[in-house]
Amino acid sequence: MRAHATGYTPAMRNVRKARLAAAGAVVALAATGCGDPAPLEGQQLATVGTNGSVGQVELRNVYVQRPLDGEYQTGEDARVLLTMTNGGKQPDRLTEVTSEHAKKAMMRWDQRCDGTAEQVEAIPLLAGGTVPAPDGKAVTGHLPYHLELIQFDRKVRAGTTVPVTFAFERAGQTTLDVTVQPVHPSDEPARRACT
Repeated sequence: MRAHATGYTPAMRNVRKARLAAAGAVVALAATGCGDPAPLEGQQLATVGTNGSVGQVELRNVYVQRPLDGEYQTGEDARVLLTMTNGGKQPDRLTEVTSEHAKKAMMRWDQRCDGTAEQVEAIPLLAGGTVPAPDGKAVTGHLPYHLELIQFDRKVRAGTTVPVTFAFERAGQTTLDVTVQPVHPSDEPARRACT
């Protein structure tokens, strides 16, 4: 293949174009991270969590909200956000959550979308769907349910993981190493539902 007067071959031009495109993508990603990286109260980050599944149930973007000072101290509590979907033809329920690093775990669900997530004994999953939305309410962002890990038995640092076990009535049980939200994440914050 002959070199052109500029000294570049067509293949070299393609490599240069690819490098320029990659550099543009890096600049675009950096721009989205500009501004205040800390989400406001009641917000969650879009893609920082752990994914998993058991039976027909999918657990997506499961994460512990980040500690404000970089780590949770022994005895402190933490909120876990997640999205659950049921691909099965039968309804299911999350019936129990535990962690070997916490004294207990509680399930909370804002069933009326009124801003109060009450403690519940189980969180239902519709057949072929997710947790039921409140009647007459438009739910956007993170669905109005979450978990609370009560009284860590050790220090838990941002950017590490915590084992959390999820037990479902039909799908069975699984344990995930749930990500503790980093202190300075670059993900775009999104508003939670019902806030």
